[in-house]
Amino acid sequence: MGLFSVGKKKKKDEVEEKVLKSDQIVFDSLTHDDDPYLTSLADQLKEGKPLILNFEPLDIDQANKVIAFLSGVVYAIEGDIVNVKEKVFMFASKDVYDDGSMEEFLKEIVE
Repeated sequence: MGLFSVGKKKKKDEVEEKVLKSDQIVFDSLTHDDDPYLTSLADQLKEGKPLILNFEPLDIDQANKVIAFLSGVVYAIEGDIVNVKEKVFMFASKDVYDDGSMEEFLKEIVE
């Protein structure tokens, strides 16, 4: 093995990691605001998986609880929240937006 092959392998792994993160979008229609469930959503965000969540089934107090909790998680991971449609939001880390593919994906959903 030469010195140059090590550098190439590392770069290949980085590219694969980016592709996997953008392919791991979690879609969910929220039906409850249980703490263990919210913690599992937070864990997925911390792993780099974007969440697209439909808040339609929740009442206003439940929706506010979920949004407040996940907003804190998004702030901690330096992410962003995007209003996709009425009562549908995307929560994601800043890394998800780096290559521009997420913006294209959101444009397709909205249209």
